[in-house]
Amino acid sequence: MTLGEKIKDLRKKANISQEDLAEKVGVSRQAVTKWEKDLGLPDIENLKSIASLFNISIDELLDYKKQLFGEVILEEKYSLDNIEKAKGTKSKEETFLIGRFPKATSIYSLLKKKKWSWKKDLFWFLIEPSYSPELEDVIENGLYSLFLVEEKDKQYLVTMKKGNMKIIQLKTLFNDKKLIADGYVYKKHYKVK
Repeated sequence: MTLGEKIKDLRKKANISQEDLAEKVGVSRQAVTKWEKDLGLPDIENLKSIASLFNISIDELLDYKKQLFGEVILEEKYSLDNIEKAKGTKSKEETFLIGRFPKATSIYSLLKKKKWSWKKDLFWFLIEPSYSPELEDVIENGLYSLFLVEEKDKQYLVTMKKGNMKIIQLKTLFNDKKLIADGYVYKKHYKVK
């Protein structure tokens, strides 16, 4: 997520207009529009004002991923060697998660892909049809399973890759079928539990 997208997201969550934000920070509405479109950057004084207005630190403003995802609450090794795929699940990972989160009200398999516009998709199709930008993350980081676990009013993002599992408590709740964060679109693929 770019700084402009972060500012726009914070502004919308606070339910204030560009004019209101401009007035509170002491700049023109056009300056706010430029920031939100990533055509310009706020100076350090404006960053301080924006962070103060939204009651966050400048570090949090510049590293918005922590605001969306929160901290990794558990990172551990796991093994699927003694796991039998349960009826109704598609993989041993799903069976493992159902056992790992017995109090979960629901578990979803997620898809993660980079946010691409139809223009970029068309460009890649015309220029290099054999290349898919969505595979960039897979090529760079390898294949892994991604799940959304819901327990009452808490949600966790769980990644499972090569025997390593990370559990991240979400600060921004996944209320719909998708969540856009840090330039990626996370979509509920299917319900596991």
